[in-house]
Amino acid sequence: MTRKTRINLSVFCLALMLLGGMNAIFSQTSYGVYLEEELGLSALFNLRGSIRAPRNVVIVSIDQVSAEVLRLGDNPENWPRHYYTQLIEKLNKQSPALIAFNIHFSESRNDNGDTVLAEAMAASKKIILSNYLKQYTLNGFPPNSEFSYERVINPIPIFQDAALSSSPFPLAKTSSTIKTFWTFKRSAGDIPTFPVTVFQYFLFKQHFLEIKHLLQLLNPSVANTLPESFPAMQHAGHADQLQSCDQIIATVTNAILLSPETLAAFSHLIAHHSELSPASRRLLESWLDLLQGGENLYLNHYGRAGSIFTIPFYQVLVADYLQPELFKNSIVMVGYSDRLQPEKNQDFFTAFSSNNQDSVSPIEIAATAVANLLQRSWIMPMDAQQQIALIVIWGVILAAVLSFLSYPVILLSLLLLGLSFVGVAELVFYQKSLWIPVFIPLAIQIPLALALASIVHYVKNRQAHRHMQKAFSYYIPRDVIHNLTQQPKIEELHSYGELLQGVCMATDAGEYTALGENLNPLELNQLMNKYYAIMFPVVKQHQGIVSDVMGDAMLAIWASATHDQRLRIKACKTALAIKAAIDEFNQTQPFQLHTRIGLHYGAMRLGNVGAQDHFEYRAVGDVVNTATRVEGLNKLLGTKILISQHVIEDIELFNIREMGVFIFKGKTQPVKLFELLHSREANTAYIPYLTVKFTAALKCFQQYRWQEALTKFQTLQHEFPLDGPTLFYIRYLTANMYNIPPQGERHSEAVIDVGNQFNPVLYS
Repeated sequence: MTRKTRINLSVFCLALMLLGGMNAIFSQTSYGVYLEEELGLSALFNLRGSIRAPRNVVIVSIDQVSAEVLRLGDNPENWPRHYYTQLIEKLNKQSPALIAFNIHFSESRNDNGDTVLAEAMAASKKIILSNYLKQYTLNGFPPNSEFSYERVINPIPIFQDAALSSSPFPLAKTSSTIKTFWTFKRSAGDIPTFPVTVFQYFLFKQHFLEIKHLLQLLNPSVANTLPESFPAMQHAGHADQLQSCDQIIATVTNAILLSPETLAAFSHLIAHHSELSPASRRLLESWLDLLQGGENLYLNHYGRAGSIFTIPFYQVLVADYLQPELFKNSIVMVGYSDRLQPEKNQDFFTAFSSNNQDSVSPIEIAATAVANLLQRSWIMPMDAQQQIALIVIWGVILAAVLSFLSYPVILLSLLLLGLSFVGVAELVFYQKSLWIPVFIPLAIQIPLALALASIVHYVKNRQAHRHMQKAFSYYIPRDVIHNLTQQPKIEELHSYGELLQGVCMATDAGEYTALGENLNPLELNQLMNKYYAIMFPVVKQHQGIVSDVMGDAMLAIWASATHDQRLRIKACKTALAIKAAIDEFNQTQPFQLHTRIGLHYGAMRLGNVGAQDHFEYRAVGDVVNTATRVEGLNKLLGTKILISQHVIEDIELFNIREMGVFIFKGKTQPVKLFELLHSREANTAYIPYLTVKFTAALKCFQQYRWQEALTKFQTLQHEFPLDGPTLFYIRYLTANMYNIPPQGERHSEAVIDVGNQFNPVLYS
């Protein structure tokens, strides 16, 4: 392989890796997420197939068959309440852990059924009801604007007081299938939803003592306020049960989530406490993940509709004998079937539904969510950083394949890589419930790699053709070859560039010349590499561009097409960060590089500068020259960072000290300069007294009150003998006291001509 071919292939590999980065960015867009959810996630579910649902979650389905067997109407809301009372009594004979009704008992009856049902609920002490979350929309201000809020509509009071708790179960049908469920509804006051309430009550009922013991180790003051056991907090009257139970769970949750430290400590206790059983530890870890998760979690569907063990309502009522272990310690979810009153129920589909068939009922979705929480098996998508890293690494692998293999082998390799990726993604999806993005890597990156492989194959042929053209050019005239091959013209690069507004930063290291005399070139090179290794990252961290480096001098720029105050703020922050970093750097090595910095803001042209076959990318304009002159003035003033008025104008984020107005050598326009001291947010030593006194003395100087200014500067010197700007003005006034212009010529601030500093020119 020739050198030119290797260079072309390296450029191609770099382009492919950039395309991997573009796909990583695309994966974080709303459309990229939509494609992964609709196509990628559905593909993973269908490749995995059905899995076994946990048997400790059982559905009692209020379905059409039950309505017919019991000779009841099609509307379960009108069924006599004593049927639900019988259901609770039948279920309680097998000691279920909880009974959760996804039924909104919103209407009272005139008969005695409500009272009997409420008594059964209260006696059971394991009933959870669903309430209704209703959205209201009000007209807002300004006109034609709207304000929306949500309100919880609880069951009738007699049932609300008898149940342990009640929560809403809203379902958002935002795409073709149900993929997520809400955990906590922040728009309604951060209340837990129906599946989360069921899960938390199951956790506290089964493992309350373990939770209290762990909380005793974490926060004894909170733990001591808890009851002795879970049943103990139900001893109050029915009217207090809901408040007591929910409040205890909220108290424990708030104690754990008090701070990242308490959360980490509680997690550590769960992981290392020897008295916890594996089941307790798994449930507690699932609970912590739930509390730390987002408002939505992805459902891990177990298969087609009916995958969770389901018993019709009538069978529980009419069966003389049920399996004795059927409901024991289980969570019983009671709700409507999708086949009962379908005109009143919205159709819900999952990834296992085919052709909009096999819709699932809301109670099965709720049961799926509860089972996921119990098993800690909800689908966990990779976070944004992991997805970006995966897609970029996948792009690098594809680039390596394209770089080092022949075209036929590339085709086979892409096929094998794609199959391997699917296998790994499906394996972790099945075993860990981890969702690795598959649509973009398989449906976008691999086809793109295939297309680029074809382009590479074409490029190789073109390169061979060009080598042949070059070889023939030694034998026949170039114009003949051009006419034969119709080579395109090479684009002219010298015209590339654009006019921008920006900040130029010029830096220079003191004592560099002396170091150049005392150090050999290798030592000096190593020192400067370390020096710039400190500065360059700071510039890049603040979105700057290092435009030029020469010896100990650096030029950095921040530019945009329009005036942008943020550029000037970033440049000032960079200057302060460089000063701090270099001060720390100088303390770690014997050779001191005291850095001076100058900043100026203005118009510039940023682009290619050069001719023929050599160009450099840099800024050109007066702003560059002025920034360099500002930096050089630090040496006269004894300062570290000087900035022009154009840089700091309208910015109040920094502590600054005015230095005066100067005209640089070879220029005609004066520039007002300031010393950049600190960021006002920084916790650093700042002496406002010095700034105030110096400003007062400088004002006298600028108003041509020379003797008064000299006296003030000399007084200030006694208090701050090492202040460079004070010493500069004392020397300047002492040497130039006789150059006081006539009264009629004093029309503006006094300006110091740096090009002839011992003969001051006072401009009007």
